[in-house]
Amino acid sequence: MIEVYVLGAGKHATEVSEYLNSNGHNLAGYVVNLEGHDTHPNITKPVIPVQDFLTRYPASSDIKLIGAIGNYQRKLIIELLELSGYNFINIVHPHNYLSPTLKLGYGNCIAPGCVINANVYVGNHCIINTLCNISHDCRIENYVTISPGVTIAGNVHINEGVFIGAGATIIPNITIGKGAYIAAGACVTKNVPENVMVAGVPAKVKKEVYQQLNASN
Repeated sequence: MIEVYVLGAGKHATEVSEYLNSNGHNLAGYVVNLEGHDTHPNITKPVIPVQDFLTRYPASSDIKLIGAIGNYQRKLIIELLELSGYNFINIVHPHNYLSPTLKLGYGNCIAPGCVINANVYVGNHCIINTLCNISHDCRIENYVTISPGVTIAGNVHINEGVFIGAGATIIPNITIGKGAYIAAGACVTKNVPENVMVAGVPAKVKKEVYQQLNASN
């Protein structure tokens, strides 16, 4: 039997756990970093530090993983596990519309109520939260986090590690640079450089941001 482990044990992990159950997967436990991990009180399955997990549960075809850490720092633990031979699955809630032309990588979680239209590319290890709309010909690179209620119009390119806050809107033909942070409720009408935070309507650059890939979740 395939057993699925969730990366992270905080609030978002509880949502991912329910999506796993809705897809008929067997949730076996949670994998966390050693330092400062947050465990939600509703979590009842085992919570295992990553180094213990590597020792106790060697990579095999019977073990799969899915990320539930909602920031770019998840890249560190994911790369460690991938280098150790573990495989990641997609978790897609059944209450979505996904175009048959969607190209979807692996390790992605798509929450309920989303619409992803024609000719969209989604890379690996992305989180697309509830009630998001992604229009035609968008390209979403690895480790992107899209919060609830985001609208992304056609032909938008979102580079690696971008975080998009709840309720943000991105108009057509926009490029968002690697590691950028789009504040909640922002309306993005111009290209966004790498490693900046934008906010407002229309969105403007507020400050530089550098998301450190350190071992916290």
